[in-house]
Amino acid sequence: MWHPFRKSKPRQPSAGPITHIPAHILDLTVELLRESGTADEAHEGIVYWAGRRVGNESFVMACIAPAARTTYGSFATSSETNARVVISLADAGLELLGQVHSHPGNSVGHSRGDDENALMPYEGFLSIVVPNYGREAMKRLAICGVHVFERSRFRRLSQSEVAARFRLVKELIDLRDHDHA
Repeated sequence: MWHPFRKSKPRQPSAGPITHIPAHILDLTVELLRESGTADEAHEGIVYWAGRRVGNESFVMACIAPAARTTYGSFATSSETNARVVISLADAGLELLGQVHSHPGNSVGHSRGDDENALMPYEGFLSIVVPNYGREAMKRLAICGVHVFERSRFRRLSQSEVAARFRLVKELIDLRDHDHA
């Protein structure tokens, strides 16, 4: 029972899937985000993350910079471009895990346009917003807005949820049994 003078218990990080991200994927993501716009005018950038899900864990294995129309404060991808991405992922045996895009300034919230332009959000789909057009490295996801699609909407994860649900790794090793004939 709630009591007005009793301290409430701190909210525990939500138990959610663990996402493993190799350091080189973060570096490449930032590099691709920074390429948006021109030398004279930075633009928002967009990158898709692909990989595999195994049980309650996701492994980011690739990042894709789709062809996009970008401006100072927005990005848009075409249905044709997105169809090519989906076909390429299927051919490679990968899944779309989420998207990463940059914002001008320090704002890392999800805008209405971010909600509407998400490629194909599904339960657990990630949408990460990187501040300052990606000028700062992403090694600390804490500087980003990490959003997850849940119950038909995007929800921003708390700092403690980000810390609990993401693992930065040096690299991923392909442990599939390969035919060595």
